Amino acid sequence: MESLGKNKQLYIDKEAISVLNLAKEGLLYPIRHLMNEKQMIQVNKTGLFKDQSYPCPFLLSPSGKRNHQVLKEAKRGDVLDFITDGKKSGSITVDSVFEIDKEERIKKIMGGDLASRNIKDIESRIGNLCVSGRYVLESNDVAKHKARLASRIELLEAKNISGIIMGANPLHRVHEKVMRDSLQHCDLLVVFLIKPYRSDLISYELRLKCLEFLIDNYLMKEKVIIIPHDDTYLYAGQNKMIMNAIVAKNFGCTKLITGENNSGLSVYYLNNEVHSIFDSLQGIDIDVQILPEYVYCDICKTLVSVHICPHGHHHHINYNAESFIEFFRLGLLPPAMLVRRQISAIILSSLFPNRFKDLDRLYYDILPSNGIIQNSGEEEFYLKLMQLYQTTSLN
Repeated sequence: MESLGKNKQLYIDKEAISVLNLAKEGLLYPIRHLMNEKQMIQVNKTGLFKDQSYPCPFLLSPSGKRNHQVLKEAKRGDVLDFITDGKKSGSITVDSVFEIDKEERIKKIMGGDLASRNIKDIESRIGNLCVSGRYVLESNDVAKHKARLASRIELLEAKNISGIIMGANPLHRVHEKVMRDSLQHCDLLVVFLIKPYRSDLISYELRLKCLEFLIDNYLMKEKVIIIPHDDTYLYAGQNKMIMNAIVAKNFGCTKLITGENNSGLSVYYLNNEVHSIFDSLQGIDIDVQILPEYVYCDICKTLVSVHICPHGHHHHINYNAESFIEFFRLGLLPPAMLVRRQISAIILSSLFPNRFKDLDRLYYDILPSNGIIQNSGEEEFYLKLMQLYQTTSLN
């Protein structure tokens, strides 16, 4: 481990650094700095900060005995280094240290959704002492993405800017439809691609590759931009959509697009009108478009909204990401009506490299050719195999 200097140290993870970066760049505005005790009490009581709805106080309360001791001994003016994965990631000049009610803190982060499976993970990240003060960070990728988006907005002279928060895990046909439909009504579409801090079968890098392929080949690529969106504990429970809206707004979006089956929306219907958590918010100046759930109808033979398809649910095929993941986990090609075959080929060739012992023979035995057998690799093999699945017999 490299020398980390003489300052006392706080050990914080990448997720905390990510959130601090967002605030530093004004993407959590009106939050620009860590809150002190007085501000924390105000937000806990009113749910507002500078006349804008804010679901939970912006605090740094790292867990662990070592962090607790450092904060307990810290005095105003002390400089504490942030240590992340063994390296210095920033520092804070202490203004104040104060105790928090850990249970209340968790409730505020979760927005009251205490049944979430993430609650134990969040609880393990929160300590009993908070520190406020000015901080600096060693690196800030968020600033680069913010500048990149601002440049694209200026280039296109974009006024109507739509944002979509997307996991694309995996990228499927509904994602395509939503993006394509959205492009009809905006000057620029910002896809905030969720970047998790855990290992998934389909990695962030692979999902990014699939999304870039789709944009480059099937969408108006000059009107679409991808921005990484770190999936941190700040985006938890019922607060997730509120924080998404705040970040999208501060990136420059004028509209946020989401689906009605998003659990964080708390959607309900009253007098045939859709209502959500956004109805009670103040000061977040961004339009929210709530899209219906889409399914594939085996009678309509296309993607349809569940609200307008006249056929029963037993004719509908749902776009359940977990089911698609199971296809890929087993090394199977999902039907092309669910996932574009080129996307499936990219994913399977990445998940199962060098899967076939004798690919040349498979090309020769089962794939049609013009007389010249050419092994073009596993990704191309999956594409040709999908074509065989769609071949019909003339019985």
